[in-house]
Amino acid sequence: MIRLDKEYSGRRLLDIDHPESPFGTKESPAVVQSYFDKRNIGCRGGEGEDGHDVVWFWLDKGKSFECPVCSQYFEGGPPDGHGDDEDHHH
Repeated sequence: MIRLDKEYSGRRLLDIDHPESPFGTKESPAVVQSYFDKRNIGCRGGEGEDGHDVVWFWLDKGKSFECPVCSQYFEGGPPDGHGDDEDHHH
């Protein structure tokens, strides 16, 4: 419901709350922070003509993934200020 409210207010769903970072490479992947061990991610490619239709995939924390369309690399990581070695209770 919340997303539909935002859609009705004139904002596109794909423009809401998506992380922005430089194009990820094998040497310097785009890190996607998450509290979860696995997260569903969508790649839209680079800017302008380098963009492509969204490719959806699962990203595991601590592992890398290469987009099969644009070769951008992503890596799953912990949220800012939280390491995997810390004891978290929710």
